[in-house]
Order: sequence, then structure tokens, then C-alpha cells
Amino acid sequence: MNKRLVVLAAAASVTLALLVTKAASAEEMTAFQVVDKAKANWQGNTFHAVVALEIYQGTQSRSYRVEVWSQGETLGLIRFLAPAADAGSGYLMDGDDLWYYAPAAGKAVSLPKMALSDSLFGSGPALEDLLHGTLSEDYDAAMKRDGTDYLLTLTPKPQAPVVYGHLDVRVREDFAIVSIDYVDQRGAILRTAEFSEFLDLPGRIVATLIVVEEKNGNRSVERLENPEFNVAIDPKLFTVEFLEAGK
Repeated sequence: MNKRLVVLAAAASVTLALLVTKAASAEEMTAFQVVDKAKANWQGNTFHAVVALEIYQGTQSRSYRVEVWSQGETLGLIRFLAPAADAGSGYLMDGDDLWYYAPAAGKAVSLPKMALSDSLFGSGPALEDLLHGTLSEDYDAAMKRDGTDYLLTLTPKPQAPVVYGHLDVRVREDFAIVSIDYVDQRGAILRTAEFSEFLDLPGRIVATLIVVEEKNGNRSVERLENPEFNVAIDPKLFTVEFLEAGK
């Protein structure tokens, strides 16, 4: 064998070894490991962004702007910026406690934690979606592969405050979420979220456009503006006092 063939054979062997190692590594990952990596990519230790929302219900549409802060799976604040009629109102999640505040009421009111899964405007994203908490520890996970993608089935744990029968989640090999199907106990898809316009940030790939289609035909478009991850957040933001300050 001449020198050129030896070099080519060696290069081919190295390439094959790398491909085998990569494939073996992917096959060794468990469903929970994929969920953890997707969650770390989507949620981070902390998250902050302004979110522009367009809600379409029948022939009507509404526009909102909200500012969102979250820390892990237990702390979250959503503050309405627009329209003017809703500005200053918001939601606070602190562990198992959930609060809603409207300036007209002047005082925050407690909500059941199950409200996290409810569509915020009667359709479109839920509170937990805006807080990037969809992939919570309330689910058990199973997984299969579809090409390079991971297909996850997330089933609520028995006592979890979740209204769905299960979630079907497609995750890319870089652990960016591609889509989520929200399925009822009878197997019917109630809503589908499609993720696109991915932004390459340090340590993560994040979708900045999320389109939610409801079974009843309603639709919402969610755009993330200047998303930030793993930034310092003042603990006072996650208090009822700050929620009631309305600013």
C-alpha cells in the first residue's frame, strides 16, 4: 500500500471512530437526560425577556407585550407592559403559590397552581410557557429517535397539577425544542406549539418565534425580544410586594 493510501485509510478510520463514538453517546442518553438538557437550553438558571404576543380568536386579534423573569422552576414574574388597559398587571409564581395582580383591584389575589397550565388569554401560551417552565419535573419521560431528533413523551405524575394527558416533544440534537403537542387523556391533540427563528446564544440555541395552534382554530404568535439567560435577578422581584407595585 503506498503512502497516500495509508494516509487515506487512517483518516477514514478516525472519521469512522468519531461517528461510532457520537452515535453510541447519543444512544446511551436516557429520556430524562435529554429532558434535562432541553430544559437547561430553554430555561437556564434564570431567564429574562420581553415577549410580544399576537392572539387570534376567530376574526378578532389582540396584541400584548409582557416582560418575563424566571429563576429555576419555582420563581417567576410576568408583568404586562401593553396595552395600556393591562399595563402594570401581572402574575407571580413562588413555589406552590401563584398570584395575580390588577391595578384596578389594588391587591394581589391567590390562584390555584393548576392555573399555570391554562391559556393566559383563553387561547395561546399558558403562564408556564411564558415562564419557560413547560418541561417541569411534574412529568415522567419516555423517548425514541427520529433521525437526529429526540421524540419525548412526557406523562404527568399522578399528583401533578397538570391538565394534559401527555406532551409529545420534538427536540433537535442540539437540544433546541422544535415542537410540542399537548394531548388530552383520550389521545386528541388540544394544541400544538411550533418553535422557529433560532438564535445562537452563548451556551444555547433558542427559538425566538413560537406559534401556538389550538384545536378550536385559535392561534397565537409569540416573539421573544432580547432573551437573556443566567443573568442576575434581584430577589425582590419575586415578591407579592413587587407584584403589587405594578412597575
